[in-house]
Amino acid sequence: MILAYLTRHINGLMCGEIEQVVTRLIAERLAIGYRDSETLDFFPTFLKSRRTSSIRNATVEEIRNTLTCFGPTYRNKFNDLVRRTVDDDGVEKLRTAVTKRNENAHSIPPSITFQELEETYGIATAIIDAVVITLET
Repeated sequence: MILAYLTRHINGLMCGEIEQVVTRLIAERLAIGYRDSETLDFFPTFLKSRRTSSIRNATVEEIRNTLTCFGPTYRNKFNDLVRRTVDDDGVEKLRTAVTKRNENAHSIPPSITFQELEETYGIATAIIDAVVITLET
């Protein structure tokens, strides 16, 4: 019982941390500025649409959608990195962890195991690394 509680709690922390880290990485990249014309064209609109937070959900889809705001080059690079490092199975495992975190937040007891959490942590790390590499473009 205690392990299940701690696992749910750590899963919530992990998902929140993914959101915060990706948001921070994007903010840092925006602070550096962009020199390519594709990015400069959308820059004012992007800033208006993302005033408080860039990532509201730690799924690969949400991260991809945010990076797409930077242009197709960023989206394609991120997609390629995700495909090579965690593939569709990893994307689904992270989506499941986020869903279970949301269920926990809404008082529906989720059934996430410690083993699932461990696997998802490795996937989350690879996704964050993919964001870092993508934003180095």
